[in-house]
Amino acid sequence: MKHSLAIIVLLAVMFFSASCATVPEDRYNTQKGAAIGAGVGALLGQAIGRDTESTLLGAGIGTVFGAIAGNAVDQDHQAARDAAMLNKRVIYVDDQGRAVEAIPAQRSPQTNCRKITKRHWDNGQLINETVEEICEGEKTIRDY
Repeated sequence: MKHSLAIIVLLAVMFFSASCATVPEDRYNTQKGAAIGAGVGALLGQAIGRDTESTLLGAGIGTVFGAIAGNAVDQDHQAARDAAMLNKRVIYVDDQGRAVEAIPAQRSPQTNCRKITKRHWDNGQLINETVEEICEGEKTIRDY
């Protein structure tokens, strides 16, 4: 009885954490990653250990790894938002030689949006380049 109650409480906490973490479109990925990681970790811990201790250990480990992955996504999105807001090139570098460079283009007066070119670097090598659009408010027309 104690075992199933612990699982029910854990699932309820994960459900409410995930539902609270999904409000904005591209923010709070750290929280979403932690909630998803906790759920997956708890399920794997239960499947492997078949006891409450393994379930809780799996949930804890999953929370940490999910939060780390979500935080990386949050930082990647932040570079584009900062470049759009400051209207200048922004570069974020981590301690392992990886970098995200965000370069803003001119703002479109019709849509009030700005295209941001994002470049991902690894030890001085360009890995990929993408273009994303950051808008203030809502677009008034569909295209440029």
